[in-house]
Amino acid sequence: MHISLRQGIVLLGLIFIGAGCGGDASDTLFTQLDKDRTGIDFRNTLFDGEALNVLNYIYFYNGGGVAIGDINNDGLPDILFTGNMVHNRLFLNKGDFKFEDITAKSHIAEKEGWCTGATMVDINGDGLMDIYICRSAAALPSQRANLLYINNGDQTFTERAAEYGLADPGFSTQAAFFDYDKDGDLDMFLINHSLHQYATGAVDNPGWRKERQPAYECKLYRCDYDPKLKHPVYTDVSEQAGIHSNVLTFGLGLAVSDINNDGWPDIYISNDFNEPDYLFINNGAPAGGGPVTFTERLSECMDQSSLYSMGNDAADFNNDGWVDLMTLDMLPEDNHTQKMHSGAENFNKFQQLFGRGFYYQYSRNMLQKNNGDGTFSEIGQLDGVSNTDWSWSALFSDFDNDGYKDLLVTNGYVKDYTDMDFLKYSADKAMRGGATSEDKEAMVKETISKMPSSPSVTYVFRNEDGNGFVKANNDWGLTQKTVSAGAAYADLNNDGAMDLVISNTNEYAGIYKNNARTKTKGHFLKVALKGDPANGAGIGSKVKLFCKDTIYYQEAFPVRGFQSSVDPVLNFGLGDHETVDSLLVIWPDDHFQVLKAVKADQLMHLEKKDALGAWDYKPKPVVPLLKAATVQGPAYPENNFNDFDVQPLLLNYLSRSGPCMARTDINKDGKSAIFIGGSKGHPAHIYIQSATGALQLSAQPAIEKDSLTEDGAAEFFDANGDGAPDLFVAGGGYEFEENDPLLQGRLYLNDGRGHFTKAEGAVPSWHASVGVVRAADVDGDGDMDLFIGGRVVPGKYPLSPGSKILLNDGKGHFTDGTAQIAPFLEHTGMVTDALWIDLNRDGRPDLVTVGEWMPVKIYLNKGGRLEDASEKYIHFPSSGWWNRIAATDLDGDGNPDLVLGNQGLNNQFHASEKEPLTLYYKDFDNNGTIDPIFCYYIDGVSYPAASRDDLTTQVPMLKKKFLEYHDYADATIQNLFSADELKGAGPLQANMLNTVWLQNKGEAGFQLKELPVEAQYAPVYAIAAVDVNGDGHKDLVLAGNNQWTRIRFGRWRANHGVLLLNDGKGGFKYVPQPVSGLRLREDVRSVLELDGNRLLFGVNDGPAAIYSY
Repeated sequence: MHISLRQGIVLLGLIFIGAGCGGDASDTLFTQLDKDRTGIDFRNTLFDGEALNVLNYIYFYNGGGVAIGDINNDGLPDILFTGNMVHNRLFLNKGDFKFEDITAKSHIAEKEGWCTGATMVDINGDGLMDIYICRSAAALPSQRANLLYINNGDQTFTERAAEYGLADPGFSTQAAFFDYDKDGDLDMFLINHSLHQYATGAVDNPGWRKERQPAYECKLYRCDYDPKLKHPVYTDVSEQAGIHSNVLTFGLGLAVSDINNDGWPDIYISNDFNEPDYLFINNGAPAGGGPVTFTERLSECMDQSSLYSMGNDAADFNNDGWVDLMTLDMLPEDNHTQKMHSGAENFNKFQQLFGRGFYYQYSRNMLQKNNGDGTFSEIGQLDGVSNTDWSWSALFSDFDNDGYKDLLVTNGYVKDYTDMDFLKYSADKAMRGGATSEDKEAMVKETISKMPSSPSVTYVFRNEDGNGFVKANNDWGLTQKTVSAGAAYADLNNDGAMDLVISNTNEYAGIYKNNARTKTKGHFLKVALKGDPANGAGIGSKVKLFCKDTIYYQEAFPVRGFQSSVDPVLNFGLGDHETVDSLLVIWPDDHFQVLKAVKADQLMHLEKKDALGAWDYKPKPVVPLLKAATVQGPAYPENNFNDFDVQPLLLNYLSRSGPCMARTDINKDGKSAIFIGGSKGHPAHIYIQSATGALQLSAQPAIEKDSLTEDGAAEFFDANGDGAPDLFVAGGGYEFEENDPLLQGRLYLNDGRGHFTKAEGAVPSWHASVGVVRAADVDGDGDMDLFIGGRVVPGKYPLSPGSKILLNDGKGHFTDGTAQIAPFLEHTGMVTDALWIDLNRDGRPDLVTVGEWMPVKIYLNKGGRLEDASEKYIHFPSSGWWNRIAATDLDGDGNPDLVLGNQGLNNQFHASEKEPLTLYYKDFDNNGTIDPIFCYYIDGVSYPAASRDDLTTQVPMLKKKFLEYHDYADATIQNLFSADELKGAGPLQANMLNTVWLQNKGEAGFQLKELPVEAQYAPVYAIAAVDVNGDGHKDLVLAGNNQWTRIRFGRWRANHGVLLLNDGKGGFKYVPQPVSGLRLREDVRSVLELDGNRLLFGVNDGPAAIYSY
């Protein structure tokens, strides 16, 4: 976990508590309209004081909310702003972006308090929009009780929350109204938040997760109509419905959506600090009757979530018909700000959280792409939306009407208490102590004055046809730096384009007119829903438009973003489509209607009374192309070892590379045997495939005896010429000392009946951590020789032990032939994989190698000597973080093509020839330890990735050079070390992270070919080229992931098994997870083809997975 980030202000607060006891024309998509133009002069102004400030109320600077809806039914959306320390304000839309302030007349400001979230909803079914406002901050529960303003129909409102049962006195953030039990009325879900005393210390107080405090907890209120009162009354049914939370709940974001498309609305809550986000899946109506309940399933559905999770939004951003999810956090875009907010990482403490019931959380925005099988792949970094600084509201909407939902992110903070120099100043001040109660107010003022302000531009991203996002602030006119919080969209002038309303802190609210109708001229369709009286706006309805092969999908859930709700009228951008082929509306009670040939560029009013059919949510039967076995494969347990304790600046673990696997028929019975290597302290095993396909353990005492080693690579081959396959196992891992004898490779000879004995002294002494072993007759003498690819020197990353060619005398005795066959292999780098193929068709095996920080290397066999022919065959900058290589004919021309598994693109790094990743390595401070310093480009400059604290932990001598965090914030490697100090420090470089395939063009070499973006979701460690769909073409199955990475990098775990179908010409198409059948969420390290069209995936620290096709 990061030390001293947002929790710093909590500790600070405890210290002090203890001490005291525009114009309309524009060339851009949006035009910001001045307050004099609109009449909207709302300003959410905050006043720091001793009684209430960020030191005693952690959410002092969170800002206000926005709610939009038509309160007087004139067809124009009106706007409500909530104020924290100022009155709420209500503005009536008079047309043409002119608004009338009716706050005083409406009476919505008569009750004061710290107001947060707001929702417009017709709660009593009279056809008029009512207003629900959340409150927080106040010490007295009566001053926190939430407010319900009932619309009287004459632009006045009456507060009646208590009468309706909705005057919840918690520390509330936002509420959403929807029909969770499908009984026809609108229930309510409320998110509350905890206080500063629970923001830190969770890892040392796991019992807090069971501690309850109603004022902090999420709550579900069921709606029941009271005939005596003649209006709904709400009852807290959280317990019976399975809505559980605790004192660690810091609810900041609320999204309601049918996540799994079963017809029942689910709930997502963004939680700040250590408590994971909640994903409450609606279980639907019990078959035997009873109440509708929810089950929290975040860990089952998502691989990770945001740490300081704030606002969120749920929408289908890629038009695949499934709702995706965006959560916001605090990771800055630029290097300087990143460094000013990065403390030390504590990986051991980070891991402790999981052992105590918490989950994997990282401080960045997360874009969770719905895989359609109940799981999500987090691809925010790949799609370019992970870094938007201190962010609040996320809103998906098609702002340019091109048919794809764009993304708006509000951000900024009035006083940035996470600035590391400020935290250091505060800690130094606290150490001096001695504060009296008389000094308290002065100390508070001084401390707050020292906090730097952090305004920012509101980010807006253009959706690139569902294939990622591009920052569009300049082109779209959002360039003003503010501290923005709640936001909502609506078509304020009814022209078919979504305008923006943004609440700014200490500045006037932003009103942005959308010029899409004149700028982009994309078509649109607006849909206004009219449901039953108890749900007049049809909240929870689904609308799908079908235009040729494209689906446009929205749900009618107006609460979105942060503390805000949007206009209930749905707006669909249609791009060039002038007509919608068909329009489908599914109402909350499952009634539906379909309209054909709908003309674009209009507002459609759809009423539930016209829906006659009942929609069947039962999914259509899908026969997956790959079917998971009903039983798990053999387990691969890992030993407990922290690589970061050895070298704090490692990029990721090197000790978790297993299992290695190998396959052959060991006793000529026609059944394959599988070798699965062991980790340190766990024996390797051989399994025999039975007639039923089951893997049965074959006792091998000689192999199992060597359990103190870690198996890095294995290969079956006939070593002694007796016709029986023998087994070579190379040592691997990072848990050993350099030159540890336990790293020695071992040869096991087969007696022909499948029993192995260890051949002592059969291979030369070489104590190296190995990445790959491959057998071939290198020297043409009729026996099998070995290539052994050295992976890394334990404790000295990125030093490589080199690689070896071991020559066989035909009797199973090997000598080191590297010097005579390929002397350059001694310096080839950190090899991860290799293969022998005859590239030039001369009958001799040629060698292809890949590795970490290595280019693809081609070595041609010239009469028993290897020659580097890489320049002839590889015509592109190929240095990467390669993990795996496979050879197969993908285009049907008879030549072996190559598939190369790389790091992928779903990370913070964007490597290219112009802006390569760089690793400098040397014992800079002469303490006997190699210091690997990783650098990558941000905004055209290469910076060290490590924080100041992490860097100075590895290289203490740099502390004197960088006394303050701002001294280090803009430092490059040249600022860290002199030219003389950098001599002998490498560097290594990588300019390509894509997983790719290389088309074999014969003598012309290999042509680089891209694979679908799904292949780039995570590192690829396993490649299977098999004909999955029986069309005669080799398809690709890719698996991988890596969860053992630096905390700031997060888990690289978005690959759930990727199936790519081959069109026979080398063109590949991704198969969605429900159709592929793959659910490989774990860290897959290897794959083997088994008998009977089956694949065996080796999983690190878990059971192997078996799939048939």
